[in-house]
Amino acid sequence: MTLSAQQARELARRAVALTTADAAEVLVSSEDTALTRFADNRIHQNTASLDTGVTVRAIVGTRTGVASTNRLDDESLAACCAGAAAAARVAPEDPEFPGLPAPRAVLTPDRVHASVRAFDPEARALAAREMIEQSSMRGLTAAGSVAVADYTVAVASSTGVDVGMSVTSMRATVLSMGEHGASGWASHLSGGTEGFSAEALGDQAASLAQRSEDAVALEPGSYTVLLAPEAVSDMLDFLGYLGFGAKPYAEKTSFLTGRIGEKLLSERISIVDDATSARTLGLTFDFEGMPKTCTPMIEAGIARGPVTDSYWAAKLSMPNTGHALPAPNPYGPMPMNLEIATGDARTADMIASVKRGVYVTRFHYVNAEDPIKAILTGMTRDGTFMIENGHLGHPVRNLRFTQSAIDALGSVLAVGSERMLVGPEEGGANQVPALLLERWAFTGQTR
Repeated sequence: MTLSAQQARELARRAVALTTADAAEVLVSSEDTALTRFADNRIHQNTASLDTGVTVRAIVGTRTGVASTNRLDDESLAACCAGAAAAARVAPEDPEFPGLPAPRAVLTPDRVHASVRAFDPEARALAAREMIEQSSMRGLTAAGSVAVADYTVAVASSTGVDVGMSVTSMRATVLSMGEHGASGWASHLSGGTEGFSAEALGDQAASLAQRSEDAVALEPGSYTVLLAPEAVSDMLDFLGYLGFGAKPYAEKTSFLTGRIGEKLLSERISIVDDATSARTLGLTFDFEGMPKTCTPMIEAGIARGPVTDSYWAAKLSMPNTGHALPAPNPYGPMPMNLEIATGDARTADMIASVKRGVYVTRFHYVNAEDPIKAILTGMTRDGTFMIENGHLGHPVRNLRFTQSAIDALGSVLAVGSERMLVGPEEGGANQVPALLLERWAFTGQTR
């Protein structure tokens, strides 16, 4: 079993006391994860991992060194501390380093669900079977996974930081495939297993796969699109990575640089990063032990942000929003709990409003071409359909696209009234509605 929050805090404090550096910060991460994976309508892999790691960030003057271990005895911890200090002594000086942050009050809500801890291999196998059956009984082939995570993170430092928190999560995915290339996808993410229906998830994917049979080609061009929540989440992930962090903002590679306070997107779009939301997953403090604050990125289309950590907050003379990643960190602070505010549109009503457009279930193999304009390129996948005269029509072959997310989100026609939690099985998640966009540039067919 994973360490409790109290045990992890005690371990972190113990390691801090062993440091020989001028200052030190210790991150303890204890994880108990399990995964059941299936393909070709059968389970083919069942894995479990239990590990506790300790990472020490040592400060010598303005130099920083990092070392890690998963040996938890005092001798090994002391050696890890010494290794971090040795690395710091040969690291380059950073005159802009502000020092380790002082402690701040952190709220740590209970995000542990006993149902996840009880979701054993038998329960995961039963869930996999129920998802598989929805495909196999229709002559389709299913692949996917059921994963659970129970993890604890604690941070302590020589400045007095001392926080810890435990979190659980579960994620299930299913890809249903037809004989001639048709496919459908469904996923589920939550903090516990309550309300999870493997049968319903399997049915959703299989129904999409059936509906995707006999797809036809669509000419490249600019189309009105209805993006389902998973496709929206892909786009939001790239906005977070490319532009919502302080490092790209300071380096002038962010679409926010020089535009704070300007209208950047449609007034229908508001985006915040809020780890304290009762509906999200993950930690409420960052990897420096600072509280994650609810941070507006976009308010009714107006550019706000970015998120910061102690280093970039000091460098930019901004408040520390509590978004540090684990050291060493070349990316700078990053939002982990993004959410788009809901609108008032039902999916059926959005479809009914479109004369000719494309419905996209999700994207695949998305990459960035231009970070400043947030130009993304990728493909549609697992359920792409024409919308014609207000009705979801025939399936179309998967399409390639090249599109600026900023431009697309400047042409929002409607925002869904419901949100879906999308993301990895641990570490955070996006809360996203469906979006109806006036323009999306498809550049060709996939093969």
